[in-house]
Amino acid sequence: MTSAYEGLKAGMRELAVIQDQQLRDQPIRGQRHVLPLNGRDIMVICYPGKPEDPVLFCCYGGGFIMGSAVNDDACWVELQEKLGVTVVSIAYRKAPNHPFPNALYDVYDSIEYIQSHREDFGIHTDDWSVYGFSAGGNLAAAVCLLDTQRGGKLKLRRQILNYPYVDLATSPKDKGHPESERLIYTLFPEYYCGEQDPHDPLISPVYAPEENLKLLPRAIILLGERDPLLAEGVRYVTKLRAAGVQVNSLIAKEMPHGFVEVPFQEPSPYLSPKDVEQLLDGSMEAEKNRAIDYIRMHF
Repeated sequence: MTSAYEGLKAGMRELAVIQDQQLRDQPIRGQRHVLPLNGRDIMVICYPGKPEDPVLFCCYGGGFIMGSAVNDDACWVELQEKLGVTVVSIAYRKAPNHPFPNALYDVYDSIEYIQSHREDFGIHTDDWSVYGFSAGGNLAAAVCLLDTQRGGKLKLRRQILNYPYVDLATSPKDKGHPESERLIYTLFPEYYCGEQDPHDPLISPVYAPEENLKLLPRAIILLGERDPLLAEGVRYVTKLRAAGVQVNSLIAKEMPHGFVEVPFQEPSPYLSPKDVEQLLDGSMEAEKNRAIDYIRMHF
């Protein structure tokens, strides 16, 4: 193992400690709640709308090893206001300490708990949807697939996937995009999959058979033209449509991975020079706004 790879792993462990602290202490506009779920406590952050508003269960991104439910606070506020929904951001546990299927079960069980205790959260609706960025898009898609295996108990109406990471089985270096060569892209599937087969559809939804896909709720899928995950996102759109699922899909011209949430966040060292240029010239902000308008149009 190269020293660079070991250094990256050490950096991710340090970042995880910082982000866990931020989850508890960082000032946010949402309301923190801790759910008692089958022997573990999972935090959710609520951004309430009106009691009768639809509920959007949200999953943050970060390759299953980075990110935090509080990092997207400003984004969730804007979605709550523009879509007219109650947002529930789920602080699922991260790899490597919690590899698959822990994050998936955290999201599923959190949704089920809130649905069963809706009045405690001031919720009076049966209109439920899931939303996720990147790895969170994977979890949103996988929750829908898991729900088909469990008889559709969650009764989800929509899955909204932003540049979802739906193929962990294909090596990042084989995805045909120069950014896939970054060392960190190798760490994501290694940490999340552990010893599990990455072709499992609950890990890589793009491998789900048609008989499972056809039971899924309708989808709104946003992709970026410069995103290393564009090809697998297009494959998933194609497979869903072939299975008869209603899909509204938008490819944002010249946009990178993360173009919806990045304008809300602090600058990241993982941004390319082109990403920084688009942040500064306002083009990423414009495409972010167009993407949210697209979701609202097809919600």
